[in-house]
Amino acid sequence: MGDVSAQGGASVTRPLTKGPSRREFLRAGGLLAGAVGLPGLMAACSAGDTPPTGSGAGKGKGTVRFWTIPEGPDDATFQRQQIDGFMKRNPDVTVEAQFFPSAEQYGNAMQLAFTGGRDAPDIFRGNTASGVGLRSVKQRGWIRPITEFVTDDFKSRFPDWVYDAKHSALFIDKEAYAVPQVDPAVQAVRMLYYNVDVLERFGFGEPPGTWSQMREMASKITRDGGGKVYGMALIGTSLPIVLVLQNLAGPQSYKEDAQPPISLLTGKPAMSEPSVIETIELLQGMHSDNVFAPGWQTWSTQVFQQMAAGRLGMYLGPLFHVKQLRRANPKLKLGIAPPPVPDSGRRGSRAPADDVLGWWMMSAEVRNPEAAWRVLDFLGSVDYQREAFQKQKQISVMDKVYEGIEIDADTKRIREIASQIVRVHPDPYKKDQKAAKFYQDLVTNAPRPIPPQRYLEAITKGSNVRDMAAQYDEKLAAAIAKQLPTSGLHDMSAFTFHDWDPLTDYKQA
Repeated sequence: MGDVSAQGGASVTRPLTKGPSRREFLRAGGLLAGAVGLPGLMAACSAGDTPPTGSGAGKGKGTVRFWTIPEGPDDATFQRQQIDGFMKRNPDVTVEAQFFPSAEQYGNAMQLAFTGGRDAPDIFRGNTASGVGLRSVKQRGWIRPITEFVTDDFKSRFPDWVYDAKHSALFIDKEAYAVPQVDPAVQAVRMLYYNVDVLERFGFGEPPGTWSQMREMASKITRDGGGKVYGMALIGTSLPIVLVLQNLAGPQSYKEDAQPPISLLTGKPAMSEPSVIETIELLQGMHSDNVFAPGWQTWSTQVFQQMAAGRLGMYLGPLFHVKQLRRANPKLKLGIAPPPVPDSGRRGSRAPADDVLGWWMMSAEVRNPEAAWRVLDFLGSVDYQREAFQKQKQISVMDKVYEGIEIDADTKRIREIASQIVRVHPDPYKKDQKAAKFYQDLVTNAPRPIPPQRYLEAITKGSNVRDMAAQYDEKLAAAIAKQLPTSGLHDMSAFTFHDWDPLTDYKQA
């Protein structure tokens, strides 16, 4: 069975976005927060005569417009404090920071600012939920390269692969375009969360390591729980998370769980991939046995309360659930384990969330690149990212962040799981950049309902998943054939990697 301990701390080894001005419009709409440097905010770092490494010291002065979407309310306060401290140490640079409360508002504001050509930020944070991913904003002409500023000293703060043009998602056409912060391997991790007390109460000293163990344990807890405790739950609003079971049972499709599945081995529609069928049939059986907590189809935040109150044994969830579960019950004996694998063994891996690697970017409309780089240099400093980890639990891609400080058990466990189950996957974009636009259009043109809705219906209604998958793949193949002639791609070879082993890091030429 899976390891209950929270030991280790290895990270993944890799080989390696006439009328009122836009500002007036946004402010009238309530989208712009006040500039940072507010009275009463304490600088996160004291101002000294000698700035620390990466504090922003250098040439370039003036005002830098900085736009971001915080990870949460605490993160907004943290960033305000950090930038206030930066300006105290660097009085010749003024940072006008704007914080946007939602992905939708952030995306809309970015679109408005750049298409209007006025009041665009000088630097901004990437956010895929807002459509502000690195490759997307590069395609739209919103960013400029930062290669000229990336010195050997700056690169040395990060693992070698981060600023390696051959292996890093920060590069397009041999130019670097962003400063990273969070670890894309950790961001890709989906975990099995379990209540240690609940498992022990029903006779289990360890979490399940295989599908049959998961089903057996969940069934026993639900049966013996008498309607007060349930062994497991899915989460209706995040059903694609269940496909992490498939990712470890077979090759993960390109790209996100919620999008039309394309096999990176064959370049063909992949809903009929055997591991997908096996996963959905497993969950169909568990649902028909009434193993799952009732009402899970409409759950979102309810899962935190159920787990924290001891009414749920385990569930699969994303990284941010750790903090939510700890908040829901600080005394909760929370276990964190890798997702269970088929009894025959693991045959796949999770792809790193490389879309998040481009965390901070410089605008194509930057007014003072040197001053903007001073801010980016600070955001890419060990000092800043260590503070972000210690105060916000943002797990950095920088190994130096963790030197000389105590690492909490949750972070150790999460990084350990990432090292076990995350591997570099092939990237069609590196074969042909037109693959990104092709897939983006395919998301729009793919058959409806989308895959997660089809999986939900199959699980809850017990319908024939093999027939459903075959029919979907046939329709998706037709959509691909219709779209290819106008895409610039001659065929699906950009998505085809016959030499890929889903259990190892892929070294792409």
